[in-house]
This record gives sequence, C-alpha cells and structure tokens, in this order.
Amino acid sequence: MNIEQALLLGKKELKQCGIESYSLDTELLLMKVTSFTKVQLYTHNDVILTSEQQKQYFCNLEQRKQGKPIAYITGICEFMALPFVVNDSVLIPRADTEVLVETVLQYHNKEHFKKVIDVCTGTGCIAVSLAKYSSMKLCGVDISAAALHTAQKNAINNDVCIEWFQSNLFETVPDSWLYNVDAIVSNPPYIATEQIQTLMKSVKEFEPHIALDGGKDGLYFYREIVKQSKKFLKKGGYLFFEIGCEQAHDVCEILRQYKFENIQVYQDLAALDRVISAVNKI
Repeated sequence: MNIEQALLLGKKELKQCGIESYSLDTELLLMKVTSFTKVQLYTHNDVILTSEQQKQYFCNLEQRKQGKPIAYITGICEFMALPFVVNDSVLIPRADTEVLVETVLQYHNKEHFKKVIDVCTGTGCIAVSLAKYSSMKLCGVDISAAALHTAQKNAINNDVCIEWFQSNLFETVPDSWLYNVDAIVSNPPYIATEQIQTLMKSVKEFEPHIALDGGKDGLYFYREIVKQSKKFLKKGGYLFFEIGCEQAHDVCEILRQYKFENIQVYQDLAALDRVISAVNKI
C-alpha cells in the first residue's frame, strides 16, 4: 500500500464512522507513522509503506474509529502555537483555555506579575505558555504524579524553567510562596459528577475523570481554590479561572463570599462565558 492508497482508505473509513475531522485525522495518522510533513504526504504519495508502518497505521486507524481522540494517538497537541506532549493521564488542551492564558498575559502587561501559581496544571500547558511568553516565575501544581511527569516533559521540550509540586491543591506548596504570589491561575475540574456520563464518548471514555470531576455541583474546586488562595496571594493579587459556560454567576458569588473584588467575566470565541478574573483586596 502506498501513501495515496492509505490516505484514501483512512478518509473513507473515518468518514463512515461519522468523524467530522476524518481528512485531517487521516493525514495526522500517516504523518505519525511516516514522519512526513503534510506537504510530503502529497508530494511523495507513491511511497510504499513498510509492513511495520502499515501495521501501525491500521492499529492507529482502528483506535480512532473507536473514538479515541487523535491527540492521544499521535501523542502531541498544539496549544498557544507550542507543541505539547499528551497522554491518557492528562486532559487534551483546548482552544478555549487559550483565552485564559491570553487574559493573564494581558493583565501581566499592566501589572508585571513576578510569581504565579498554576493549580491543577495537567499537561502544564498554561504554566508553560505563560513562562514562554513572559518573564514570570511559575510553579505548577497537580495531585497526579503522572500528570506532573507529562508537564515536566513539556517544560523541557519548550525550553522553560518551572517549579513543579505534586500536591492536593496548595497542600505541599512551600512556605516561600506564602502571601507573596501575584497571581493564581487555574483550569480546574468543573464538570458535575453526574454530568460526566453525558459527555461525548471521546471525553468520558478516554480522558481522565480526575481532571473532569468537579464534585456534585461542579464547583468544589472553585470553592477550595478561592478559600486556600488567600494564604498565597499578596494583597492586590489576582485570581484567574477557566469556567464552564454556565458557571459565571456561581463562581462570582464564591469570589464575593471571600472578599474578592474587581470581578470580571471574559468570553471565548463562541461568545460564551469562559474566564473570570478577580482581585484579592484583603
């Protein structure tokens, strides 16, 4: 089988499975097994796949047909124009989360943040992106050792220096970070427990539930992070959250309860509420 035949077969099979991105996914699967660029796939489409390449291609194609996200199969995902290693121990970075990073960077341009903590870091995509595009000193925190291992790889691959702590939220963050942090940023688990089974198959069956489950009402981590952040944020420090599109009111109420002020809600490209910022005035 040559590359042209493999492309035609893959696109046909993925399309029949109802996968909307069937064309791009087929190209990515072939790029993985051949190490070709997209352009090379079409300029060298008469190249014959080796038996090992063909075996791996069919294996990956079958996984995609079963609903496994393409990023988990290729092991790579782009976020903020940077490459990130992904695996089944971490959520796949979403474009919506870029709004969170861009919001923090915009505030940084005015406030000149020096020390920032990324809570529930996962792949490290937020912390790594902030470190790559600014001079902030970052630390990333996650309860999962496997997630932190992935985040460390991503920091190395993107040539940034970040402190990492395996911690249940702020539990093991060193005292050196107490009361002198300029900003805390988090994209925490925010799906209500009972709603997880209503998510798309590619999410509920393949992505780690520990990174999805926000408790009975989806707000557990917002409450805990807001409460615990008071010990780390300096007066006038900022808290930034990604939120579910229907959670703005509830998260704002939690922030007000803990005396945060200047609360702002920002929308994503679909005009849905996606990011909240607030200031620690006390």
